[in-house]
Amino acid sequence: MKFRQLILKWWVWPLPLLILQVIQFFLVRRTLHTSAGISDDVLKIVNFQDAITKTSIILLLANVSLWVYYIIRKQGKAILGHLVMMCGVLVLCFWNLIGIGVWWMFNSDLVDNFGKEHPIPENVEYYEPLPSFQSEKVDEFGNTYKTEITDLINPDDSSTWLQVSQGFQGGMYRYSFYIPQEFDDGEIWLECYEVTDNVQLSKTRITDRTVQKITPEDKGRITVPREFSIYEGVWGEYYLARFEVWYIDYATRTKRKLTEKIYKVEGWMR
Repeated sequence: MKFRQLILKWWVWPLPLLILQVIQFFLVRRTLHTSAGISDDVLKIVNFQDAITKTSIILLLANVSLWVYYIIRKQGKAILGHLVMMCGVLVLCFWNLIGIGVWWMFNSDLVDNFGKEHPIPENVEYYEPLPSFQSEKVDEFGNTYKTEITDLINPDDSSTWLQVSQGFQGGMYRYSFYIPQEFDDGEIWLECYEVTDNVQLSKTRITDRTVQKITPEDKGRITVPREFSIYEGVWGEYYLARFEVWYIDYATRTKRKLTEKIYKVEGWMR
């Protein structure tokens, strides 16, 4: 069978979509039977579910296009078979959405409480992330212009070497860091800790998203802004987090903290 003939078969495109929904179904069941709490294992499952959802949307659009093709070609049997298979997919999708909604409903109190349980203490100086990927500034002549977080870094002022801005939604952030000196080949990354109880936030997830390789040639450079999310808490319930930039030397495997800064943050809600 030729490849073109195969990809136009009515069962080819719905099949992977159906398989993904079956996988999602068992992931939802596992999540529902997991003890309450947002553990690292649960977050890994939720991330996998997100990836499945995004892939399913792409496949759904492909199936719609294939359906249009069948209608134009007046292939009645293919339309009927495709419709039956897609009904099964939609039933599973609906069930999965209900299951995910039920799990978040029963765990929402736990997630919501993090910000409430860690109110911003008095007499602690902190910074607020820039309001977006780019923030508007007004110059001395009244002209409005955009600034990136990298524009606020001054090599002569160590307090500006670490800059954080908000991302697309609350709880999503970006950071950039100025490399003040020559380092051997290694990596830098970000670690975040709640200020009052020193709880490390989204431990492995922030590290994995913010790690960057550096070399001796990077001295005097500003790192590329990296995006990351803080999952503890919800929108609008702010608390303080200490952002630390760490460095590890590849050769000696020694680690040391380069700088730290306290920011007012909120958690990302799915």
